[in-house]
Amino acid sequence: MSGSTKQQILTQLMAHPDEWLSGDQLAQQVGISRESVWKAINALRKRGHQIDSRKNRGYQYAGSRQLDALAIKVAAGSGFTGPIEVATTTASTQYLAKQSLSRQAQPQVAAFLADQQTAGYGRLGRTFYSPAQTGLYFSLVLPNPTNDLSQVGLLTTGVVVSVVKVLQRFFPTKDFGLKWVNDIFLNQHKVGGIITEASMELESTSTAAFIVGVGLNLTTKDFPTELTAIAQGIAPTASVDRNQLAAALLVAINAAYQQYPSTALLPFYREKSVILGRPVTLQVGQRAVTGIADTIDDRGGLVLTLPTGQRESFTSGEVTRVR
Repeated sequence: MSGSTKQQILTQLMAHPDEWLSGDQLAQQVGISRESVWKAINALRKRGHQIDSRKNRGYQYAGSRQLDALAIKVAAGSGFTGPIEVATTTASTQYLAKQSLSRQAQPQVAAFLADQQTAGYGRLGRTFYSPAQTGLYFSLVLPNPTNDLSQVGLLTTGVVVSVVKVLQRFFPTKDFGLKWVNDIFLNQHKVGGIITEASMELESTSTAAFIVGVGLNLTTKDFPTELTAIAQGIAPTASVDRNQLAAALLVAINAAYQQYPSTALLPFYREKSVILGRPVTLQVGQRAVTGIADTIDDRGGLVLTLPTGQRESFTSGEVTRVR
């Protein structure tokens, strides 16, 4: 059974999610025999796809509980054409992306997803809780089109805005907020985070590619004790088709990346910020800076008004306290 036959059948089924398609229809549309349709359906079911069948009506697609590279590829269509890999479990999708990058002479856009991470991490090496089945954890290799690191703040803000816009489509009743630079909040709890790492070219000081990691707790109910006060799942009782969500996120992030570096998404970022106008403490290395979070500048930097009245822009650091 060729991968392309399975993909063609899955494409037809996913394109008509609420319709019954007869075996004859599918055979005709794909140009194969009825028996080949039946074999493809069985092969797809073995991959975790739920396909209902009824006598005299045919087949109907009912989603998948498992992350599946083929389904993500079909759902993304021409919006994301790079390779897509899905692992059942991995230490971190960032590691998968970096391993792939180390094997390439020329970086190319690619996506790496995992159902579970055993050592998922965010900025400053903090662990990101990544249990199986209830979250979406993925990393993207994005070649640097500018050979410049000074605009990387616009990449992170562009990715985080793209992610939130997609989440709003999938969870329309939720009011997401952003904590500079890369945390996604809901009801004053963290539900997701973004990490941007650079892959340097050894022969020069330029950056060959960015490795962008996204971690989302979607339906996670139970968190380790130390996280219960600060983290939660977006919708613990919801049913989420993670393949459809993953595809939508890859398409949106890829579209933002095609515009990089651009300030077009910054107004949305500022609008969703949970810290602007509030007194904050920013930890920059060993230095703790306190001031009013004034705005996000056109490089994605956080501008603080200090107690002296002076304004200063920061492109790195972590907001450790918001009052």
